[in-house]
Amino acid sequence: MKKAFLIPLLLLVSTSAFAYDINVPVTYDTLKNGMRIIVVPDTNVAIVSCRLYYFVGSMYEQFSRSGLSHMYEHMMFKGTHRLNTSDFAKESVWLAKIDSVDKIIFSLKSHGIFDTSAQTVKLRKEISGFMEKERAYIKKDEIWELYMGNGGTHLNAWTADDMTAYIVTLPKNKVELFYWIESDRMSNPVFREFYSEREVVLEERRMRYENQPANRFFEYLNSLFYLAHPYRLPTIGWKSDIENYTIQDLSSHVKQFYTPDNAVIILVGNIDPKKAVADIKHYFGAIPRAATPKQEVVTREPQPIGETRFTVRDDAAPQIDMMFHTPGYDNDDLYKLDVLESILSGRSGRLYDRLVNREDLCTGAEAENAVRLNNGYFEINASLKKDTDPAKVEKIIKEEIAALAKTPPSVREMERIKNTIRMSFVSNLRSLEGLSDRLAWFERLGSWKAMLQYPDRIAAIKPEDVPAIVKKYIDFDKATVGVLLQKQ
Repeated sequence: MKKAFLIPLLLLVSTSAFAYDINVPVTYDTLKNGMRIIVVPDTNVAIVSCRLYYFVGSMYEQFSRSGLSHMYEHMMFKGTHRLNTSDFAKESVWLAKIDSVDKIIFSLKSHGIFDTSAQTVKLRKEISGFMEKERAYIKKDEIWELYMGNGGTHLNAWTADDMTAYIVTLPKNKVELFYWIESDRMSNPVFREFYSEREVVLEERRMRYENQPANRFFEYLNSLFYLAHPYRLPTIGWKSDIENYTIQDLSSHVKQFYTPDNAVIILVGNIDPKKAVADIKHYFGAIPRAATPKQEVVTREPQPIGETRFTVRDDAAPQIDMMFHTPGYDNDDLYKLDVLESILSGRSGRLYDRLVNREDLCTGAEAENAVRLNNGYFEINASLKKDTDPAKVEKIIKEEIAALAKTPPSVREMERIKNTIRMSFVSNLRSLEGLSDRLAWFERLGSWKAMLQYPDRIAAIKPEDVPAIVKKYIDFDKATVGVLLQKQ
């Protein structure tokens, strides 16, 4: 059933009379196959932010298959039966040969024979030969060129732990191109150049993690923090998993998750909602649901029973990270933790003021309240100067937290913090792309309408709520602490 909402959102950005008025005229619809549609018209622009979000990411990946959603982000640009090919009938002959050998590799893997075995290496060489024949029919980057040639901007894709996005901003008279390409990619994906793209992903992992000590440090810290929940899996995947992907692995993953009942299209810009819904129904309405409905993750983190601590010495700037377990969405405490984050963070925050300005021990200090669908985290991070003792920094952080646990912030500080949070929230809604992502995120969490309640829920928090929330969640005896020291 289609529903239209016109919701004025009033936000005070200071204690003065200045206010920000934002109207969000949302049209919401759901197709019979489960695909959700959110349309927000804005006739003040001549473009439309077009975004297709799938509610899948690394938290839905099994062990041995970590990173498949990110791998598919790459493969989605390889085309379909119609896109990126000059002659699919001829190309499909070689695709079938590749697929038949891939099935043998998949079978061997199921029996514990992996890519490093001589048998698998021989089969991989056979696939490489078939791929050389197939390349004669590949039209490289056709999807990119179609979008860019029709005025597309912001063309991109990204993968997170529970959501994947395919995005482009188009002129208002070119939006139908988005429907045509994305419905074709949803219906008829072709895993061409799979094995060569797998090497691209491995190289991306090497560049972003193996060769980036700070990123590698946090990847390990995250995997130590989450004992049970699949949030512990890196979105890009573990190296050994990537090395052993097969087309069959990816095909099973795609059939299960990249379906209309697990997706939402969000259009924000100069567009007629009624026509948009009709066009989306035309292009996507006949695509079937997943044969088996997606099973949500039921695993939840057990309560930590003590401190987890590790130290890394590497060729990187020193830092200290402290992570604390928080509940999943939607828990009232998450809004209080957002306030705590702002009290501690930023150049006017207590951590920066103490560690950078007054003590001159660090180059930066901040906190983050990471809200997640299931189990979130609150993180405190400090970037140390070269000769700073991390134990001294840790002691000061504990002192600042102890002070907040004992004494509430003043009314003036509290109002400044809450106004800053609300102003930042509304500012992010002013761009077409920012509004699209916010709508998608809240729809992923439960309903886009919760986005409109956020400023009021922040406004309702009182100074006396802060000490209680600190005592409840910032427990250093149960923290996960990582220290990255510069290698001598």
